[in-house]
Amino acid sequence: MRELTADDLGLLLSVFAVLLLAFATNFHFSRKEVRRHRRAAIVFVSLSFVGEGATVIALLLTWIALWSPKAWDRIDNALVFIPGTIAICCAVLLTFESVWARAQRIAEIGIEKHASHQDQEELAQHTSHEAQ
Repeated sequence: MRELTADDLGLLLSVFAVLLLAFATNFHFSRKEVRRHRRAAIVFVSLSFVGEGATVIALLLTWIALWSPKAWDRIDNALVFIPGTIAICCAVLLTFESVWARAQRIAEIGIEKHASHQDQEELAQHTSHEAQ
């Protein structure tokens, strides 16, 4: 693994800061969804928690390395790489879950609208038969 420069550390710091913001704002679960899919919600909340923790560790180590060259000599690159990789993997998995949940909601709304339209047609046919 190559040695990281100050520019690399600055870039990593930016990536981890944005990732931390994404964990803080994007991965929330509604109470209704948690009640319906309890196990899945627990898994994804745990995944979010692990990702956030890994991001914090990577962010702190990168910050220390950026401002203290003596500390960076003692911090192995793997100590930043491993939690950073875990955080990015968690973010990717949570993003896939978020997209999947949105697609399911859109499909459910489409099915509900279709069923509602069919119910209205049946009611119209039923009332027209009674009128005759």
